[in-house]
Amino acid sequence: MKRFALFLTVILLMVCAIPGCVEESKVKEGVVRIGYITSDLHQLAYAVAKNSSAGGGKSMYEKQGLKVEDPYSGLANGGLVMDRFADGSIDMGFLGAPPAITKHLNMGTNVKIIAQANEIGSALVVKKEINSSTDLKGKTLATPGHSTIQYFLLKTYLEMNGLKEGNGKDDVQIIDVQVGLLKSKLDSGDIVGFVSWEPFCADAVASGGCKILVYSSEIWPSHLCCVLAVNGNYAKSHSSEVIKFLKAHIEATKWMNEALADNTSYNYTLLVKIATEFTGKNESVIKEALANIRYKYTIDDNFRDSFKNYTNKLIAMNITYSNLISERGYASIDDFTNKYIDDKFLAKAEK
Repeated sequence: MKRFALFLTVILLMVCAIPGCVEESKVKEGVVRIGYITSDLHQLAYAVAKNSSAGGGKSMYEKQGLKVEDPYSGLANGGLVMDRFADGSIDMGFLGAPPAITKHLNMGTNVKIIAQANEIGSALVVKKEINSSTDLKGKTLATPGHSTIQYFLLKTYLEMNGLKEGNGKDDVQIIDVQVGLLKSKLDSGDIVGFVSWEPFCADAVASGGCKILVYSSEIWPSHLCCVLAVNGNYAKSHSSEVIKFLKAHIEATKWMNEALADNTSYNYTLLVKIATEFTGKNESVIKEALANIRYKYTIDDNFRDSFKNYTNKLIAMNITYSNLISERGYASIDDFTNKYIDDKFLAKAEK
């Protein structure tokens, strides 16, 4: 009997070592453990939904009867959000679509994308002496990482202008730099420019010595960016909480867009205040950055097409691999797109 009990214990431990396994003993009814990227203005809907003033006296989560717990007080990047999904310490999370794709395919992390957070919202920031793409020949640029949408945007911009990444005389070198260190690398002369997400672009320009060469919307109009994802096991066992969280996310996104439509309104002033507290940036930086972001929660054909195209690009760049599509149980990239992006919870939340 003791041997059988020991055998069951070992089996349970092995199961909970599977990426994306939710630690059921830590999951409570009516509670959502959330992950997000620190100071990422793309994920502002989370901060708005937590704010009682924006919710009219109660937070938008409280109005849905949810208790939202933030076990990490923000994470450095989307890869770490996926890692926290993998170890079962968060149930839902905001992150960029690229790490959601790569960590799922490469590592088998069990999540589903269930809504968007935003479109566009990045830019190529350069030293003031850089006036065109021609001035980038033989120079070094940076992005927050080779699996980020920012890297893909930079590669696309170079290709659009007859340039390529490489070590040749006229080639452009692209290095990875942590987002919070990009401006200091620019100031030190280690790089002549970088592509990042807001508010780091607007903040860099405000601090002096650089400018925006091109906005990401000029490189790839309406490109995919941050998404809301859910642990696959949590979605099955706590579908009610997932739908309620999405209801709050929808309300927050609509509230933000209404506030942004009238920059003389009380809600716009409140939105800027929430954003400054969320990011630690000043009001003028926030106002500039907000003008470069489109907040959106819906899953539409444009998002699916962008997702599919980006997955193909990740495979072409050997950041993930085509054989992993079938290894994860998908018949094709189309099948992966249709199944990994799960809009059934959003459809119920919109009712």
